[in-house]
Amino acid sequence: MGYRRFILAPLIMSAVALSLPFDVEAAETKQIARSSKLGIELFGVGGDNWCKADAHLKLARNADSPLVDKEETLFPTIAKVFDAECPQMEVARVEVTDSAGTLTRDFRIAKASGWAIAPEAAVGDPAQKTAEDVTPKDDVAKEITEVPEAPPAPTVAKQEKPVVVEKKQPDVKPVSLTAENVFWLAAKYYPEALNDDRVIDQFASLESCDDYRGVWKNEFDLRDWRKKVKPEVIAKSDSASNLFEFSFTFDVRRQYDFETSMLDIGGFIPSERQYEVRCFYGSGDFDDNAIGGRVHVSFEGLPDSFNQKIYLPGDLGRSAVDRLQAVGNRVRITYLAQLSGVGLKTGWPKHYELKAEFIDVKIFTGEQLDYLLVHHDEAKFIAAREQHMAAVRKAAEEQRRAEEQRLAAQRSHEEELRRVQQEREDAQAQKLYDSLAGDGVVPAKLAALHHDGNPSFDNPYDIAATAFSRGRKFPVRAFVEVGERDSVGYRAKWPSRVYLTGEGLEEGDWYFVSGMGDGQKIDGALYSVISVDKATKCDGRICMNKEDVAAYVRSQYPQWSGARE
Repeated sequence: MGYRRFILAPLIMSAVALSLPFDVEAAETKQIARSSKLGIELFGVGGDNWCKADAHLKLARNADSPLVDKEETLFPTIAKVFDAECPQMEVARVEVTDSAGTLTRDFRIAKASGWAIAPEAAVGDPAQKTAEDVTPKDDVAKEITEVPEAPPAPTVAKQEKPVVVEKKQPDVKPVSLTAENVFWLAAKYYPEALNDDRVIDQFASLESCDDYRGVWKNEFDLRDWRKKVKPEVIAKSDSASNLFEFSFTFDVRRQYDFETSMLDIGGFIPSERQYEVRCFYGSGDFDDNAIGGRVHVSFEGLPDSFNQKIYLPGDLGRSAVDRLQAVGNRVRITYLAQLSGVGLKTGWPKHYELKAEFIDVKIFTGEQLDYLLVHHDEAKFIAAREQHMAAVRKAAEEQRRAEEQRLAAQRSHEEELRRVQQEREDAQAQKLYDSLAGDGVVPAKLAALHHDGNPSFDNPYDIAATAFSRGRKFPVRAFVEVGERDSVGYRAKWPSRVYLTGEGLEEGDWYFVSGMGDGQKIDGALYSVISVDKATKCDGRICMNKEDVAAYVRSQYPQWSGARE
């Protein structure tokens, strides 16, 4: 996600026009800054070549400007403008003129003194101000900003729409605003602190105190551990990022101005935050190390146009108001800020301080806090909203594709399970088929299937022995070849010592029979006598052909694909 820094026109120009003769300066000077509220405009003498180590500046002001006779208080507040527009400037001569163009003051300012009046006496300024007198006020600092490098246009008394000046930010991925990241950045700006063993102890235990707690009571172990971790601590501090992203949720005021189409949501800004990481017992408080064991971050410079009024014309205003009302006027603010070192604060408690300069701010609302509210004018709002919706659509498309991939993988898995199950059933069915119709098949099993579909049969000798010993008959199923008939019945050719009694049997044929079995001694030998209830004649010992066997197997395994050749 790219970020841009926005500087909005409400900080540059108000609805009241300036009556200064700024247009006469355009040919020989370059405009550096202006403020309608303060009634001033600042030029660099020399046009595009105004920037020098010893520069010449002209400050034009209205007669009713609040800076009359204290114009020097302006320059410390616009130090950032000088840093951006002319970093090589060390000193500057300042000529102050009133609305009639009359020179009223002439003095010098210096970078070394924070752009306050230089130590030497100012020309035409008998009443030199003290450092306390020239301390800039907060409201003054907010009114001064950079301007585009185009020549200044004549001032016209009209309501101006917001204008955005964009600064491209480096393509660096921001990090989270966590205690660990803040500490590493503090060490980067204050590297001399790493000469303190107690600072090394604290930084090396930012993520976990376990190693430190294991060595701090033993002087030699602690020394060896510090030698081991110090290079890593130094490397991490050197590579620390100063670009941070973080979010807060605020309750905001909501009041819509129908004349200006501006939604007033009140003011909000993060306050100073303190970060500290300790080991909590033993020797792990770190209050006595070089940075006092803690780092503070102060947040400043948040543009008023981000946290007071937002331009929301027509239906956009209605939609924003409805969404805010639906969620109790809560918004989530996502900031992108660049942190820089301020220095060590030796007051109690001692700590190192970082300053956060805001680069970008995004305001979200709605039930999921995902509705982009912040914008600068209608075009910017539409562009931002379209960008947000494109991100939503992209996320939805990615989720849809992921769901399709999940379903496809699930279908593939289910198909594979079905394939494996089909192969297993095919193998079992084929095994049954081969056992019934293959070479060396047992005719009794085929006959039994043809007889009543039950492939099981009994040993008639076991039935005879059991029946004889218990004195009663038992059910029996057997595969027999019928022989000659005598006084007992049909004597079987196979198996031997079996007699069959009943009707419908023919000598020399094979039958599968079922009935009741008895055991009788005939001529001193135990015979099995079967009283036949049902007999199925077999043709040439084969009671079923291959088609019959296949039909039977398919009745047991409906999904069977058929016998393999």
